[in-house]
Amino acid sequence: MLPTIINTGRMFIIRQEGLDSFVSYRIRNQEIEIYNAYVPKEHRGRGYASQLILHGIHYAVLHGFRVKASCPAAIAYVRRNPEWNYTLSEIEKVKV
Repeated sequence: MLPTIINTGRMFIIRQEGLDSFVSYRIRNQEIEIYNAYVPKEHRGRGYASQLILHGIHYAVLHGFRVKASCPAAIAYVRRNPEWNYTLSEIEKVKV
């Protein structure tokens, strides 16, 4: 079963076992920038960062935003998953 993802308006959060994994984002000019990702040491390797980043991409698609991947985890995710390149802002397409 996939964990529930909470949207605070600034972060997407997975809360498990009293610990929060999250990606921070901001929205500007029809673009969602994913600029920070954190998973507690105890939860690493469970795919939480990938789930949160994918959730952010889905959120962008549903709301008509482009994606700007600014943190290493988000950049790595879009590099590993080129099927999401169409969601990237033009400047991001050059970097990835």
